Amino acid sequence: MEYSEEFKRRFLELIGDLDCKKSEIPRLLNIDYNVFIKITEFGIVPKPVILMRIADYFGISIEFLLGRTENTYFVKAEKVETFLSRYQKLKAENNLTDYAIAQKLHIATSYTTNWKNKNYIPSIANLFVLTEIFKVSVDYLLGRTDDREI
Repeated sequence: MEYSEEFKRRFLELIGDLDCKKSEIPRLLNIDYNVFIKITEFGIVPKPVILMRIADYFGISIEFLLGRTENTYFVKAEKVETFLSRYQKLKAENNLTDYAIAQKLHIATSYTTNWKNKNYIPSIANLFVLTEIFKVSVDYLLGRTDDREI
């Protein structure tokens, strides 16, 4: 489980600008109430799919939401792609195999197979390593933007 005081701070700042009751916020963001509490009370970083919902709602990058950049500029992709589509393109561009990726992430190759066969999205920690390997932003890797820059 990832914890981030900066993520918590930014999230609280964003929801502080909403004109609604605190109890309505999870529904607005399309997230579970328990996830909302874990974020606001403890700074627990949720799964990437939840981060995408939050970032989409506010029209911001996940990079900004997590405090990896101060840049608030974000342009959503004209045609949203899946993680798997971007992963396969980047893997081909960099002439890397699933085995090589798994070695760099210190995970079993079966884990990368689940990304393809079960349409899983890696944990945020593994996404960060993938962004370093491919030299792209988390938002690009997840197909949210066409801007590769962090």
